[in-house]
Amino acid sequence: MGIGSSPKEVVKAIGDGYFMMTVTTLKPWGTAEKLHLLLQEIMILERTFRNEIFPEDDYDGNRKKHFRLGNLRKARMVIESFAKSRRIQM
Repeated sequence: MGIGSSPKEVVKAIGDGYFMMTVTTLKPWGTAEKLHLLLQEIMILERTFRNEIFPEDDYDGNRKKHFRLGNLRKARMVIESFAKSRRIQM
């Protein structure tokens, strides 16, 4: 999954653990509009994953849900710190 893909596909790959958001991978997304679009997609997917309900005894389902939420939370923090270092208003 390349960085040139749509923001929705990139965010889904981040959530599933196939793509890691770093400052280096964010450089092509350096404009405020693109970063804002990525953040919107992350927030939408976070909401979707939070609303998933698994039975208490479904360990794998709950683990996968929290794994995805953790990946998205890390990506959101990287985007916000990247924007702050570049003085981009979010």
